[in-house]
Amino acid sequence: MPLDLPDVRTVDLDGPVRYRAWDGPEEATFVLIHGLGGSHLNWIQVAPGLCGLGRVLALDLPGFGSSPRAGRGSGLMDERRTLARFVRELATGHVVVCGNSMGGAIGILEAAVEPEVVSGLVLTSSVLPWVRGRYPHPFVVGAFTLYDTAGAGERLVRTRMQRMSPEQAVRLGYRMATVDPRSIPEELIQLNVDLVRSRQGDPDAPAAFLDAARSLLRLGKRHDVVARAVGGIRCPVLVLHGRRDRFVPAAFAEAALREHPNWRGRIFPDLGHAPQMEAPGRWLAEVADWYAERVA
Repeated sequence: MPLDLPDVRTVDLDGPVRYRAWDGPEEATFVLIHGLGGSHLNWIQVAPGLCGLGRVLALDLPGFGSSPRAGRGSGLMDERRTLARFVRELATGHVVVCGNSMGGAIGILEAAVEPEVVSGLVLTSSVLPWVRGRYPHPFVVGAFTLYDTAGAGERLVRTRMQRMSPEQAVRLGYRMATVDPRSIPEELIQLNVDLVRSRQGDPDAPAAFLDAARSLLRLGKRHDVVARAVGGIRCPVLVLHGRRDRFVPAAFAEAALREHPNWRGRIFPDLGHAPQMEAPGRWLAEVADWYAERVA
């Protein structure tokens, strides 16, 4: 089915932030946050279904998608502050934050820092506290080791952007993030290719990516900070995770669910790092059921 997208809008939050909005009941707003290297396009398959429950806002964080960095930081706390302002400017009613991967970490931080703002949190293959003896795919570990090395990280990201065509970059990303890349509609792939092509000339893109990646690594090393953030969440939480996730092992999600028995969770046995893209109908069904039971 062809994707019917609303126009891209812009809000000024110390610089432009691009987003799309789907109209729905004013009593709730679902705010959708992409992961590292992603954009609002990661959510456009599920946004039309969510708008039956409330308004839907999917944004490009500064330094990603079509939102320029414009002098702003792109570390996790920088992006959390942007998210907080975005919510204050545009959201109505109950605010449900949905984060994928890095977006989940940003959602966790926002729910912990401003618990009165977030009424519900959906963590989709989210960054979560590590479990001893469980590791991401070796390719992912190797890449993040280089990202964290001064000089080597810059060379890796710059070389990748220069030597890979936009189509190669997008298709490689889907091969790593999904179990079956054929599950991603070709129209969505082309939208991502066009977006990557439009960013090729942005000199801030490599720095924004590395700033965010290194911020994730710093947070991961601060177990006390992670524990305080997760422990500070007061709203209902839904954890949706792919068993075959190469980036964040499902064991991390299972451990978080054991630690927080009041959270609700579903591990999809046949999905990877982007369940909302690989199986949007199943993702929506889980969110709608949880929302009706725990938030509405």
